[in-house]
Amino acid sequence: MEILISRILKYLNGCLNDDHMYRIGSFVVKHYNEICQYDLEQFIKSSKCSQEEVQDFFYHLGFHSYEEFHQQLIIDKQIRLDQINARMLHTSVDKFLSHLNIKFSKEEFLHTIDQICDLIFHAKRVVIVGALYPSSIAVDFQTDLITLGKEVIEYHHFDKRFEFSDDDVVIFITATGRTMEQNAKKMVNQHLCDAYVVLMTQNMKYVQFENVCPDYVVHVLGTFDGLEFSYQTMMILDLLRIRYYQKFYEEE
Repeated sequence: MEILISRILKYLNGCLNDDHMYRIGSFVVKHYNEICQYDLEQFIKSSKCSQEEVQDFFYHLGFHSYEEFHQQLIIDKQIRLDQINARMLHTSVDKFLSHLNIKFSKEEFLHTIDQICDLIFHAKRVVIVGALYPSSIAVDFQTDLITLGKEVIEYHHFDKRFEFSDDDVVIFITATGRTMEQNAKKMVNQHLCDAYVVLMTQNMKYVQFENVCPDYVVHVLGTFDGLEFSYQTMMILDLLRIRYYQKFYEEE
């Protein structure tokens, strides 16, 4: 059975409107660990939504009360932690590196991955920017890092209150550059350049597009092949979450 936070992430990643469902879901992602200690009154007050809106959110997830939601959240969090520990135990990154089609040696790329992991660990938030399919691929990456205490969200252009900060790491995923063309100018006005930007792309002409100036570029080789790019994206995100866990959470 799919855990609760993954269901919420899939809903948020496909959201089209800034409504109470989006706001409460975003609140859960941002305060995932603290919510385990909240009662209903604290949840309503902290989310800045009405009791009716909060109850509607629970209802859409299949729960009839906050107590049901809260209990499942705690159970699922422990399940995911156990899954992460079991999956990452003795996992080797070599098999992932051998499948990647990138313009780096294995050693150079692993060094870049480790640098990005360091950025993520010290950042307050990770923001994923990409079309629907790449962002859907990122749900497992989001789920693991959120479970480990890091806020990981997807960028939505309809969220008028959204702004980037120097505490953000932005993972910009675009094979051809269309997502960059559609969003970059607005995002620069939302202070994108204050954040650390990691660009994953097949199209290197977008590296300097609209003065985005990424701090790290992962050049996925290929000629704008969406299928290959999606596969490579999944492998890179898996490699990131494995190395992140190994560097900061794996017991010696």
